[in-house]
Parts: sequence; structure tokens; C-alpha cells
Amino acid sequence: MFGFVQANINDLSKEQQSRYRSIYCGLCHALGNRHGLASRFGLTYDMAFLAILLSSLYEPNETEKESRCIVHPVKKHNHVSNKYIDYSADMTVALVYFKCIDDWNDDHSLKAKSYANLIEKAYENVKKQWPKQCSVIENELTALSKIEKEDTVLSLDLAANSFGRLMAGLFVLENDIWSNYLYQVGYGLGKYIYILDAVIDYDDDIKKGNYNPLKKFKMSEDDLRTTLKSILGQTSNAFEKLPLVQDEEILKNILYSGIWTKYNSKLTEKKETHNDK
Repeated sequence: MFGFVQANINDLSKEQQSRYRSIYCGLCHALGNRHGLASRFGLTYDMAFLAILLSSLYEPNETEKESRCIVHPVKKHNHVSNKYIDYSADMTVALVYFKCIDDWNDDHSLKAKSYANLIEKAYENVKKQWPKQCSVIENELTALSKIEKEDTVLSLDLAANSFGRLMAGLFVLENDIWSNYLYQVGYGLGKYIYILDAVIDYDDDIKKGNYNPLKKFKMSEDDLRTTLKSILGQTSNAFEKLPLVQDEEILKNILYSGIWTKYNSKLTEKKETHNDK
């Protein structure tokens, strides 16, 4: 369900690409340093977006280093660290932990269960430090599970709203004049992610007999794109209210272009499959 909020890397300048990768790598390092090597496998572009957004808004002190790692064992690479990258690493652990629990409950995935066991202690540490955010995740996932089990024609809206509230809870770290706008950005992205995940998984869910909210809420491709555009339009309105300077162009690239990458790729795949028949 994650990895949709990514940059359109080809439309970034070389300097912007380097900056984007340095924060993404910084998030990976923060995961390893704070929660152990296993947590690095939960790295997502979505939480990199959160790290960039909060860093751009609050402009914390940063440290930039150059080093090797398991992923880049030969050539040294730059990575950035700051308090909001650390926070995003913590939220990554919380989200991935519950995604694994959800996959175990739904599909009895031994892989998911094993990974949840590996990072369970890390999640407990995150929960102690960020009880409010973890409470939101737990409560909304409980609500989401109930909505999906009931599986009514209203499931799509109810479930998307629930996941929107979950993401919104992670975007609000400071209680200040910007918290309402950050909440709206997180809420919109959460709704977008939930619906797009349903689009991406639709064919597999139909084959396996799994829950998918689009099964009862029939929508054409045009209707889906219109719905997603509407959600992102509201998200963008809130985003534009934030006084961003550093990395603003990277954030706009993600929100206005990169975020469509997987959706467009899925449509292309469907058309190619249809043409081959």
C-alpha cells in the first residue's frame, strides 16, 4: 500500500536528484541507526516525502555525510540527517509493522509475520516515543478492518477516509499555525494512496477472491482519474499554503507529477495486455 508518493526523477535537475537521493538515503540510514538493520527493508518513498516536507517547512539543522553501506558497498554516497528524517524513520517502522500484521491477518503471510516479529521491539520503542501517532495508526486500522469486513457500497469512501485520517495523524508533529494544512496534506495523500492501491491490486484481488472496495463501487477509468484528481486538488490547495523554500520544487514534482507514475504505469500495462489478446 506504500511507495506511491515518489518523484518523477527524470524531471528533476541533477542537483535536485542528488538532494532527493541524499534524503532518501538519509532515511535509510536513520532506520538502521535507530531501529536496526532489519528496519531498512521497510524504507518507502512516502515517508521520504514526509521527511522532505517537514524539513522544508521547519528548516532544522542538518548534517550531511558521505559513506558506504550494504546497498552501496563500493561507491560512497551522500546522506542527510536531521530531526524530521529521524521522525519519518520512526513512522516508517510503525506503518510497516502494522502492514505486516494486516498481511498476516488477511493472507496468513508467513513472510509478513516473520518481518513483524523482527521489528516488533523497534515498534514498541517508537510507540513509547510517539504514543499519539501510534494510537492514530492502531485506531484507524481497527476501523479500516471493520469497514472492509462489512464490505458495503460505501466501503470505498469510508475506508479511504479512514486511511486518510491515519496518514494525516503522521503529518502533524508540531501543534502550530501550519498543523491544519499539514493534516489536510496527509489526509489527501492517505485517501489517494488507499484508492490507488485498490486500483493496482484489483485484478489480483478478483482472482484471489480478496476484498477490494472497487468491486462494489464500480468506476470507469475516467471516473477514477477524476476522483483522484479531485483528491489531489484539495491536497495541493493545502500544500500551497505552506511557506516552503528549500526543496519546494522537489515536493511539487512529487505532488504534481511523480505521484501519478504508478497509476499511469498500471493503465499502460492494462492497455498492452488488452491489445495482446
